[in-house]
Amino acid sequence: GGKRQLLPAIRAYLPAKYTEYCEPFIGEGAVFFALQPVKSVINDTNSELVNCYRIIKDQPLKLLELCQQHQANNTQEYYYQLRQQDRQPDFQQRSAVERAARIIYLNKTCFNGLFRVNSRGQFNVPYGKYKKPKIANPEVIEAISAYLNQAQVQILNGDFEQAVADAQPGAFIYLDPPYHPLSATSSFTGYSMRGFGEAEQIRLKQLCDRLSDRGCQILASN
Repeated sequence: GGKRQLLPAIRAYLPAKYTEYCEPFIGEGAVFFALQPVKSVINDTNSELVNCYRIIKDQPLKLLELCQQHQANNTQEYYYQLRQQDRQPDFQQRSAVERAARIIYLNKTCFNGLFRVNSRGQFNVPYGKYKKPKIANPEVIEAISAYLNQAQVQILNGDFEQAVADAQPGAFIYLDPPYHPLSATSSFTGYSMRGFGEAEQIRLKQLCDRLSDRGCQILASN
């Protein structure tokens, strides 16, 4: 889940100085936005999420316009109509800003604000039945857009290992990967269609060792 409530605990472990900030599992970006580094690399395997970051940076006003339309039309029937779009053959032909507004709407109105997809990468969380959900806050969207344009932020969509391939000594790398399940029945690997299992956890640990040997500073929450 998001790390906003854990920020005080995380801040206690931040390095005093770093040359660059890297976050290979950006998610909602609570730590990233709390620090607002001057130079950073953020990444996620979730292409719909990364598309949202890019649209907030480049087309915030159009995004807000579409989010307001979704809010005005919000019903359970409307929710399932939009959720169904990624099962249709023309989904990839929809504009990037349309897809961003759709996923923000679904996230704000679905059950518990989850992001979960099936094996085909199709969003499958049921409707949340909230009375008056706020789809997008204009002040927040515009502030995030301003920051992303003012700072040196590289936004990537790929494997966590590739995201830090060029990290130099002195860089600070914050890692917040999908959690390793405590049991077979508690597994939650539906964040992306590729999943994140034991093999990825081992690969991540080995990456941390190499980055540490390189002189990078690492903080991991898991």
